[in-house]
Amino acid sequence: KIYKFCLFRTEGPDLCEGSPIPKARSGHRIASYNGKIYSFGGFNPKILEEDEEMLEDPFWNESRPLFKELWEYNLSSCTWRKIDVKGTIPNQLASHTAIFHPSQSGRLLVYGGTGNPFGSVTSSAIHVCDVNTGIFTKLNTASSTGDPMALYGQSITIDETGCLYTVGGTTGFQYFMDVNVIDLNSCEPSWQRLNSTADPSEPFPRYRHEIAVYKGKIYLLGGGTSTSVCGFQTIPTFSIDENFWYATKTSHDRNVTIDEGDGNGYPDARRCHGLVQSGNQVWIVGGYDGQDIFNDIWNLDLANFSWKKIDLDLPKPVYFHGVTLTEEGRLVVFGGVDCIQNNTRTNDIYSFWLKVPSLRSMAWEAVKFYIPKINRLPKGKLREIGVPMDYIATLSGGQALCG
Repeated sequence: KIYKFCLFRTEGPDLCEGSPIPKARSGHRIASYNGKIYSFGGFNPKILEEDEEMLEDPFWNESRPLFKELWEYNLSSCTWRKIDVKGTIPNQLASHTAIFHPSQSGRLLVYGGTGNPFGSVTSSAIHVCDVNTGIFTKLNTASSTGDPMALYGQSITIDETGCLYTVGGTTGFQYFMDVNVIDLNSCEPSWQRLNSTADPSEPFPRYRHEIAVYKGKIYLLGGGTSTSVCGFQTIPTFSIDENFWYATKTSHDRNVTIDEGDGNGYPDARRCHGLVQSGNQVWIVGGYDGQDIFNDIWNLDLANFSWKKIDLDLPKPVYFHGVTLTEEGRLVVFGGVDCIQNNTRTNDIYSFWLKVPSLRSMAWEAVKFYIPKINRLPKGKLREIGVPMDYIATLSGGQALCG
């Protein structure tokens, strides 16, 4: 077989035999850093207390049916590694948010979410994990009247200046649409509230929506409540400079058929979907509308607000899944609820290229294609065949697991 790079092609992992694999889960979050995917938290009510694979987990008895776990997936070696976590580990393990710090290398930020029972254990603290050591600490913030509420199901994003924005969320009983910001690059970061409760254009309060930030605007996509979902024809938009909401009308995909999306060229209304962003391009992935689970992917161009359905479906419909986008443009999807009737979850991980990466990255993909067990080769042999040292370093996590 000859390797051929393709956009929008499903790539499933060739997991090493004997490599550990996370339990199926939902409500977790994943984030990409330095060629690896990190997954924190998650929920699965079907995992028994006495499950043999969980017996050695020091937190399982107190956290079940939630996972107080941090897993690392190596995109080069296709191996999972469970990281030993310690320190001030958050108890909010479902419907939280996770994103890497914009200027501090290898620092995963975990914010919001809930423990079990849902809504009973919430927090507005930001926890920071050094993924190289597994040590969690609590981010010190200055006291402020702009502190966000302790909610779950909110959405966050970081702009090019290093400011983190959080929008919406729920206590489990009430839904909110607050907009708060914190400058992560400040010497003494503190929260500010940006929205006004008197804004007549404030959108419908919701949770499990997603947001994107572009040119000083925050775009709110989807979401809902336990009984409702929000659509995509008109996008609630928040002006960061002027601190008010307004509506942005989008244009439909003229090439879809009537049985795709909502029948009018837009994505179906949904919540619990995933979203990734690269510049002015946004993609929404999967989700749920209260009856159906989706396996579709849609693209929104924030430069002209036009929708386009991607000619690619997920291998299975999922919601409450985790999604992330690597710097080179590789979309990764992990876990999620895959069957409403049986209330089952998956631990499948797969990826797709959404944009053409560098020639160097494509060459590395070809090398892995022709040497499928490359992570089992000694470092000396890898150097001998000409693999660059930085790519050899990305394999290091997999060698210990599969060697």
